Amino acid sequence: MGQRPLRPTGAVRPRAGVQRRRGNRLLAGGSLAVIVALTGVVVGLHAAHRSSGNGSSSAAAVPLSIGTTAPDGSFTALDGTTDTVAALRGRPTLIWFVTTWCSSCQAGTQAMAQHVGTLAADGVRVVEVENYADLGQSGPPMGTFARALAGSAASNPDWTFGEASSTLTHTYNPKAYLDLYYLVDAKGTITYVNSSPASTMPQLLNAAKALA
Repeated sequence: MGQRPLRPTGAVRPRAGVQRRRGNRLLAGGSLAVIVALTGVVVGLHAAHRSSGNGSSSAAAVPLSIGTTAPDGSFTALDGTTDTVAALRGRPTLIWFVTTWCSSCQAGTQAMAQHVGTLAADGVRVVEVENYADLGQSGPPMGTFARALAGSAASNPDWTFGEASSTLTHTYNPKAYLDLYYLVDAKGTITYVNSSPASTMPQLLNAAKALA
């Protein structure tokens, strides 16, 4: 069977007759799983920020805490090259983990296309990576996802799309959130953590401006 076309304004449906095995764990429940998981990450992350008087996040709510050094790990860019988190140091970077079948990630990528220039003006580059094996669900390839949702902005040199290694995904996203991002400063320190840029872009832009 053929692949359904990607619709930028709607939810991406899993491909029928998928040839690529997407991990060992399959997420059941379709849209319900998306809603439950996204609700958990957004509520958890915001609760962590509210409960911290000094801006640090609770380790119970987020995988990696604000103020700690971003661990190293590798990802493969769409052009086939392999890069590492350590190699990103020297410039503030937004490291964003997405699943290509997640409606929040789709909306966030569309929102990012409108604001990637603003982030770049503050010196921040965006590295958007697919969680390893799309967390076991069948979604469109990252290249298709990027072109359909980011449009011409997908070729912006300050925005890199790729696929996270299994180790990188497990390190940064052990709870398998569908949509999770980290803002890392030029020295490699995590300064802000949240999810769903379509909903949290104002906070993200403010956090990025503080690094300029």
